Amino acid sequence: MNRHPATWQWDDVRFFLAVARTGSLSSAARMLRVGHVTVGRRIALLEKRLGVVLLSRTPDGFSTTLAGQAILQQCAAMESAALDLERIAAGRDSRVSGTVRLTTTEALAHQLVVPAISALRQAHPELQIDLTLGVRVLDIARRDADIAIRLARPATPELVCRKLGEVGSSLYASRRYLAKHGTPRRGQGLGDFDVITYTGAPAAARPFFMGESLEGARVATRCDNPLVQMRAAADHSGIAELACFLGDAEPDVVRVWPDEPPALRTAWLVVHQDLRRSARIKVVASAITDAFHRQLATLRNGHAVKRSAAAALART
Repeated sequence: MNRHPATWQWDDVRFFLAVARTGSLSSAARMLRVGHVTVGRRIALLEKRLGVVLLSRTPDGFSTTLAGQAILQQCAAMESAALDLERIAAGRDSRVSGTVRLTTTEALAHQLVVPAISALRQAHPELQIDLTLGVRVLDIARRDADIAIRLARPATPELVCRKLGEVGSSLYASRRYLAKHGTPRRGQGLGDFDVITYTGAPAAARPFFMGESLEGARVATRCDNPLVQMRAAADHSGIAELACFLGDAEPDVVRVWPDEPPALRTAWLVVHQDLRRSARIKVVASAITDAFHRQLATLRNGHAVKRSAAAALART
């Protein structure tokens, strides 16, 4: 009878690291895109194969045991080596097929990325694009994403950043809200006005509200989705800072200061240096870059026709 212990693989270690980092099965499951039952089963299997208990349940979640802490650093080193191997292999892939994981904001996905991907897949139907949307910064070095479009340039040296152009934003509110509460004066802050803002403070959104002070302002809604922020402004909840291409296209909001130039933020396309030669990464990155350049004026300034109409309405 063969009594050699069952072998275990790097894939087993991923589950242990995810729970050790997040402290819960459900958070680890979301990170790994599997069910929480699968995470628990894989942890139990790894512990059985190693003959030790790696995680213990506490009232606040899971914590690593002494045995788990003893191997945590080595497991992280295994993870780093495995991710390096995956990136290097993917970076030499000459096929325009497979999955590309892309992260960006909801507004840029709506305006730019989804149309670019739809056109790209007509030429390359074997491509699959996994989109993760929001202001949360994903770790490209850990392959949470292959490509990112960000409004703040990351400083990590192994990331290759390409400047796409500038995205303009301005303050928006409904006509009814401005008629009822008046229009704030530029440079005097937004005290006594209602604002619609983020749940946190994403670096890409700084400075908030075109640099206006929020001291004394009332927070009406906190939400990280700009489409929801725009809907709240259209429903007269208050003042939101929106990308001009988004706000100008919504008939139920107008710019608070229609003659004021937009606040500009630089958009960056970011990939890991090991992936920049991958055929599928290059094709997707080129499609996004081309789409951005075709819309440079709109992304920077919004829709000039609607802005001019709003300015004329404000003067009447």
